Amino acid sequence: MAESKSVSSLEALQVLCEKCRNCGLALTRKTVVFGEGNPGAKIFLLGEAPGAQEDACGRPFVGRAGEVLDRLLAEAGLSRQDVFITGSVKCRPPKNRNPYRGELAACRPWLEKQLALIKPRVVVCLGLVAVQNILDPKAKLHEMRGRWFEGPGYWIFPTYHPAAVLRSTVKAELPIADLKAAAALSQMQPGLPLHPRPASSGQQLI
Repeated sequence: MAESKSVSSLEALQVLCEKCRNCGLALTRKTVVFGEGNPGAKIFLLGEAPGAQEDACGRPFVGRAGEVLDRLLAEAGLSRQDVFITGSVKCRPPKNRNPYRGELAACRPWLEKQLALIKPRVVVCLGLVAVQNILDPKAKLHEMRGRWFEGPGYWIFPTYHPAAVLRSTVKAELPIADLKAAAALSQMQPGLPLHPRPASSGQQLI
């Protein structure tokens, strides 16, 4: 992992990441799903974890939830070419369970280096796992969604996972509106936070 500190490109980082064995997910994965998209993206989409289809092909959001994400992006005037997409962990947890905290922690240096290289202006958290990973481990998505938080050089904006739209538990209009807002804010430099970070949080922003 120390090798990643001297890496100066996403391509080189991916080569190192694909060799990672820092947690037990390395024992059951088929591939490392590093992420993909615009290496200079102003909008960084942070998901949860790869599913079976992503694990099989090594690309993020290629299943049914990925099809929904593509439609949401299109409705917001965006495409995969405009953003960078990755997960909070890069390997599929068995049976598609949520990643454990230790697995998230083991994968965090890869995420931090991706953010350092891409330098986005907005990080959109897709779903609760992503929100709890970089904002507050006790966060509730319905309380965080639609609120902006200031990270180190970028805004953080929680929204719903595309799977919630797929399951019809959330109307598509909500994440579409959030992605439109993210696109607008990505044209602005980070400044004073629009909403303070919850006082209950004990985790540092990455």
